[in-house]
Amino acid sequence: MMLANGVINFPSSQILYLIVGYFVSTGNLLFAGAVLAGALGNTIGNFITYSLIKKYERPLARKMLMMNEQTFNAVHGALSDTFSRRGMWWIFLGKLTPSVKAFIPIVAGIARTPPVLTLGIFLVASTIWATGIIYLGYVFGENVSLSSFLGVSLIIGLTIAFIVYKNISKKLAKQ
Repeated sequence: MMLANGVINFPSSQILYLIVGYFVSTGNLLFAGAVLAGALGNTIGNFITYSLIKKYERPLARKMLMMNEQTFNAVHGALSDTFSRRGMWWIFLGKLTPSVKAFIPIVAGIARTPPVLTLGIFLVASTIWATGIIYLGYVFGENVSLSSFLGVSLIIGLTIAFIVYKNISKKLAKQ
């Protein structure tokens, strides 16, 4: 399921990992095995998306991001400038950010980041993400409130998306 999540961002990794964490708490799954399986599945799925975007770049990326040509060109230009300085850090941080993490393989493909380094960053970030969310499911077990967790994730993701949008808007205004 995490392979599908890595490619098409469905089903939600938060939901899957919380459920897995619950099953770890009951003794039906091993923590390390669950983290490894989830992180590898997500990494492989992300790398598939990254590779497809790298190969078919603009047409596929525009469709996946659901943007018209003008908006896509503006965002592409702003991202190129941002990635020239600290691109790989943005990839890493983006993979750890709820809601934003879904777009990171697309951004990495457009930015044509180095494949081996990108794969390593995907794996490390996916492992951190899997460990954290599975641990939450493990600790809180049946008492974890999925709606509150998703609400917090959405707020964090929208806040970061807003900050990125503002930065891109400022760069576009300067052009």
